[in-house]
Amino acid sequence: MKKFLTLAVVLLASLALAACNSDSSGLKVVKQFSAEDMGSWTGSITPDETAFGTATYNAEGDFTVIRVGEESWGGVQSPTLTLDLKEQTYVALQVKEVNDAFKWTVKFVPTNPIEGHEWGLYVFEDNGMKWNKYTMVDLNMQFGQDIIDAYDGKIEGVFWIWAAGAADANVEVLSFTIFQGDI
Repeated sequence: MKKFLTLAVVLLASLALAACNSDSSGLKVVKQFSAEDMGSWTGSITPDETAFGTATYNAEGDFTVIRVGEESWGGVQSPTLTLDLKEQTYVALQVKEVNDAFKWTVKFVPTNPIEGHEWGLYVFEDNGMKWNKYTMVDLNMQFGQDIIDAYDGKIEGVFWIWAAGAADANVEVLSFTIFQGDI
């Protein structure tokens, strides 16, 4: 948990420095999904096609509620995208709220997974971070060089954001951002 907070502080400091610095170093936003964007994400499709979920955009509060599926687990998935892990890559999720009884998790699920990756790679493991906080992770470090090499540095797939902890679990999210560059 402290690592996530430290990375979030480093991210914000880096963004502030990058804004003040006119050269090309620093973090660059590769892809950003707003709450409204995430409100259109579809239910996650698992390898056995059992865990769906829903995303509902709340325009008044400008957040999206991600809920588990009918099977009491699951969430939603992003559109398909390609991660270029030959570059230093980070992802950040801003969570508005999650009930104390619930948790949330994020995985990256390759389109053509190697054996053992059919259910995805953890980006953020189950946690209860909330209250408009950003959580950020270094994907290169999280996945490790063996996984990066196994996919030749580029992995096509989807991100899953799942609520967890109960049959009615949900998480309110504000944004999801992919960055590349140096901190």
